[in-house]
Amino acid sequence: MSINSIKTFDDTTTYSFLSSRPVEVGRKSYFEYYNEYGGYSTIEEIVEECEKDKGNDEYHFSEIQKYESLRKFQKEGLINTGDLNLVKKLTKMNLKQLQSFFQYKTSLIFSHINCGEVVEYNLSDDLDQAIDKMNQGEAMGLPLHDSPRLSKKIKGWRKGELIYLVLSSGVGKSSIAMEKFVLSLYENDQKGMMFTNEENVWKSRNLLMATVSSKKLNKPINREKLSEGKFDEATLEKLYNARDWIQQYPRDLVKFYDLKKYRVEDVLSRIQMMKPLNYSYGLLDTFKPDNSANESARWEAFSNAAQAIFDCIKPEANNLGMLATVQLKIGKEYRFLDLSAIGKSLEIVEVASVVLMGRLLYNDEMPGKKEEIFAYNWEKSDFDGKWHKKEYTLDPEKTYLIVFIAKNRAGETSEQIIYEVNYGINSFKEVAYSQMGKKSNSAF
Repeated sequence: MSINSIKTFDDTTTYSFLSSRPVEVGRKSYFEYYNEYGGYSTIEEIVEECEKDKGNDEYHFSEIQKYESLRKFQKEGLINTGDLNLVKKLTKMNLKQLQSFFQYKTSLIFSHINCGEVVEYNLSDDLDQAIDKMNQGEAMGLPLHDSPRLSKKIKGWRKGELIYLVLSSGVGKSSIAMEKFVLSLYENDQKGMMFTNEENVWKSRNLLMATVSSKKLNKPINREKLSEGKFDEATLEKLYNARDWIQQYPRDLVKFYDLKKYRVEDVLSRIQMMKPLNYSYGLLDTFKPDNSANESARWEAFSNAAQAIFDCIKPEANNLGMLATVQLKIGKEYRFLDLSAIGKSLEIVEVASVVLMGRLLYNDEMPGKKEEIFAYNWEKSDFDGKWHKKEYTLDPEKTYLIVFIAKNRAGETSEQIIYEVNYGINSFKEVAYSQMGKKSNSAF
């Protein structure tokens, strides 16, 4: 009756069921068996007993399944029945615990199949060592050249992390990277790599010498003169002095790679090759999507490339500090720059620890203008011992760059940093803070 989906075993239903059964040749009828075993009174007695014990049915069924499973494991030789402690442990488990136990063991055995390199730690281990590392300042990376405000905000150029520098074309991505990051490698005697796909090695050498002369030797060289040639004695002397300053460091301190055909795979292979030689910092100028004709495939590949770069540089891999310059999309030069200004490139920032975005200040943001920006520095008061904002006056005759910290895993993002820019001598002088709100875009 149960196999035929009957759930209510009353006498009427039972009689109907028996009446519908065919008589088999050479065997008693269903009614004869029914009457021989007590008729409906036997069914009624069984139903009554089942109702009494209904609350424990699930437990009993679970126990039956548990021991059936154990017998199958034993039959397949997967349980060492000679290990009495194991047998005792297994029989004390309920069915769910037994299932979880063997699933864990199976997963552990096959954990090395089809997975990347996974290292397991106990989070609460080695806390004394963690305190020592923090006390030694290991959370701080290389200080950026002449940028104490930015270095403090993002904790410097740190190994194992990816930084994006996002600016519009022509604003100075390569120039800022050279001054703030490459110069920092020389100042701190750290090996690094430069990967470029828009500048050749000669232009980069010229830019390095001009930057060293201006920022380290305080002997500015006008970059226009460098392209004109026919130098006077004073300019030649500055260049030779810059050369001497650079050559006091090992000649292979910074490796330069000209990416004739832009492929992120070439960057990753060089990082893998050079890391054993203590090259711990890298610069990619410019990080961009490939030239795929399929638009959706192009941006998907861009996102995948960002993930591949991060997987290559993260602490568990090569532990390399990476700066990648990215071009801000045309039409995204808002007053307030945040991650939304990256447009279709947004997915690439997921793996970045820091995203710096910059633009030049507009004329109407100068003192006395409609959208005047309040620039300031922090000053400690002798009166109350607290830090207060002291206004810094911008010069309308000068060029300024404002850098937004759109993402910062090392700290806050509410303040921007203002740089006084002199493109002629490749100088980006950090002068003040600012604090613009996103609502500023509505006035643009």
